[in-house]
Amino acid sequence: MTGLFERALGETWADLHPKLRERYSLTSDDDASLLGSGRIDLSRNLLAYPILWLGTSEDFLFPEAGFDVPFTIRADAWVDDAGYEALTFRREFDTEPRRTFVDTFRWNPDRECVCNLFGREGRVVADLYPTVEDGGLRLEVGDQWLRTWEYLSLPEPLWVDAVARDWYDEAAERYRIGATITNPLVGHVFGYTGVFDLEREPPSDRRVSHPSLRSVDLPAEDR
Repeated sequence: MTGLFERALGETWADLHPKLRERYSLTSDDDASLLGSGRIDLSRNLLAYPILWLGTSEDFLFPEAGFDVPFTIRADAWVDDAGYEALTFRREFDTEPRRTFVDTFRWNPDRECVCNLFGREGRVVADLYPTVEDGGLRLEVGDQWLRTWEYLSLPEPLWVDAVARDWYDEAAERYRIGATITNPLVGHVFGYTGVFDLEREPPSDRRVSHPSLRSVDLPAEDR
């Protein structure tokens, strides 16, 4: 079965570093989870503290910052109710208190792009556009919504510009990640840079911990 990010990248999938293809080609047919473990630096803007703190209720954003923080990132693949491959990433940070960041990627056939549902219940939703950059993966958000009984487009002052990069460090033989989230009103909101190793494990029980996201209708208006 074609993986979610292979579908999104199309012909450029072949330009992705083989280690990144291994990381992002996980499908439900593999009957496995991918577990990364490493260290990460976390930054945040105190002006964004209320929103970051509110995100902890959904295992989304959080206000803690720090350097060289131990963390894990687990990827689980599954099939949504529309029959498309999907991925859930669960990151756990050894901050004080310990924090979790969950997001789920599904294919949106109406908008022909990846849809990113943030948090346990996917209340914040965004279009996601992956591209290949020097063999690494660049992820950039587009339109954004708050999901209630319907999709409410977020006003532009509340939008974030979020760019994440994943690449493989040949010299260190490790995966590296980095992301920056900014907002027109407060500037820098949240960011991280990290390094980790990756191994394949038996599938996690958490692969079915968000069954409500399997059948959530995705935004359908034209781009």
